[in-house]
Amino acid sequence: MGDSKAVDTVRLAVAALNKGDIDGYLDSFDPSCQRWVAGFDRPLSLTDVRDGLQQLQVAFEGLRLDEDLLFGDDRFACARWRTRGRHMNDFLGLAPAGRSIEIETWEVYEIGAGLVVATWTHGDVGQLFRQIAAKETDVI
Repeated sequence: MGDSKAVDTVRLAVAALNKGDIDGYLDSFDPSCQRWVAGFDRPLSLTDVRDGLQQLQVAFEGLRLDEDLLFGDDRFACARWRTRGRHMNDFLGLAPAGRSIEIETWEVYEIGAGLVVATWTHGDVGQLFRQIAAKETDVI
């Protein structure tokens, strides 16, 4: 059994992101797509997403999104991701210490006309900061 259209769309986007191609990633999203992030008061626009990804890409060497789980139908896909990288440059005022990060998130994607038209993201937004600010003796 093959993957669904929604899963194919999401995998195509993530493959581009993992090659360092942020614009290629965003090509799979409708220009009006909004990303709803749990805990945020307003959705992120694609411009917000691009800016955030660019900051992450500069700060974290080897930044990638690894698939733990991805399934869906022709309209929706649901994914569990692990974002990985090594903190090698300043990130939002935090100096690098060379620590590796591993951030788990879950996303639901809505697909329309072959593009992602909306996403809903869930995860602990503080885990990134706890990992890069942790002392060597801290357990994360």
